[in-house]
Amino acid sequence: MTHPKSCERARLHQCRCSDCGGAQHGWPYGLDLARDPSPAGRQEARERSELAWRKAQPPKGKRNPSKSRQAAATDSATVDLIDWLAENPSTVEHIQEVGDLLTGPVIQELDKRFGESSPRETRRRLTEHFWCDLLAALAESIEKFSKAMDQVPEYVTMIILKSRKDEGRGPLLGALVALAVRTAWEPIKSMIHTSGIEELQRTCRILAVLICPAPEDHKAVQNGALLPLAKEGMLETSKERLEQVFPSEWVRRLRDDLGGV
Repeated sequence: MTHPKSCERARLHQCRCSDCGGAQHGWPYGLDLARDPSPAGRQEARERSELAWRKAQPPKGKRNPSKSRQAAATDSATVDLIDWLAENPSTVEHIQEVGDLLTGPVIQELDKRFGESSPRETRRRLTEHFWCDLLAALAESIEKFSKAMDQVPEYVTMIILKSRKDEGRGPLLGALVALAVRTAWEPIKSMIHTSGIEELQRTCRILAVLICPAPEDHKAVQNGALLPLAKEGMLETSKERLEQVFPSEWVRRLRDDLGGV
């Protein structure tokens, strides 16, 4: 799949790449940084996130965080996850495997079934948080249906359609969502036997954060990926920043999951 490299290295919290349909947004470069034996690239990314956090400091007395402040907080968390990946190369390879599945067989099936008349328009519609919806829902469903795996595709499809409706996102055909889920699920299911349920969940969650154009605007990623990942791959500084920009209910759940620390 050819597409502008700027999509892989995207820094702005938006995606309109009709070449890859958002399936290569952010995560390939994130994995490049994690694989690089030199920490220079990761340090540069951290310095950018620190600068963005400082620049987005709200005026005194203002309670509600700005969008730029929220974006800087999620950037900080993303950098932490990339640093964690640098120390956990097996997870990097699992993310690569799932990412290649999305950019290969899954999007090819969608093009074949739904993109004949206007493939670029069909792909453009997928840039509106479709892939991170898919990954976050998969992570949730793997846990819920660990003993009934055949029910996962139907449940994942339902979660995606409901979350998009709840968050006011552009509607997608149920048949398109179901096809993407079915195409992704069979290869991912086979990974359970080699990597285990917990590692596969972690893989889907980290990839959801890396591929999401704007986690600060995507509740499914906040709740289904950032929240559980906070326990293992995130520095305290990033957790505190997320607490400053996300609702109090989210913060309470975060601290509950962390044992009140």
